[in-house]
Amino acid sequence: MSAPAPQAAGPRAQAVAFGVLAALGAAVFGSSFGYGLFGEEGRVGPGLLPMVTGLLLFLLSAGQLATRLRRAAPTPAEPDGTEARRSRQLWTVVAALPVAVLLVPLLGFLPALGLMVLFVSAVVERRPPLVALLVAAVAVAAGYGVFSEFLNVPLPTGAVGDLLGW
Repeated sequence: MSAPAPQAAGPRAQAVAFGVLAALGAAVFGSSFGYGLFGEEGRVGPGLLPMVTGLLLFLLSAGQLATRLRRAAPTPAEPDGTEARRSRQLWTVVAALPVAVLLVPLLGFLPALGLMVLFVSAVVERRPPLVALLVAAVAVAAGYGVFSEFLNVPLPTGAVGDLLGW
């Protein structure tokens, strides 16, 4: 006898997840102004990218939240469990984000970013290990390129970076 198919998260659970993401986006947007949007000679300041990212996260999440709240009746679950799987993936990523943020003071920004992208690629998206490592390496390289090289913003190195002299 097979186990019953798991129920997909309904609009209420999805609304909670998008509400959390919208609140996170609003918090990032609001705190970005303390870093300065523009630097000397009109250069991009350290707060511009968090401002844009926070605004986008807020707007996209708020749009999804409004869609979930407008839904009158729950839609029937897809027979293959796709909706339930996607809901679990969303919750897993929402839970992994604060863990990655808490790792920044210990490991530094780039290692924490790499570990989170590796986790999302390997565990959440179930990519093969080599592909997940490649995706994480590209994300770390992109983060370094954008922040350290393009924006010329010093990245947090964390306690481990301080011990190693980074």
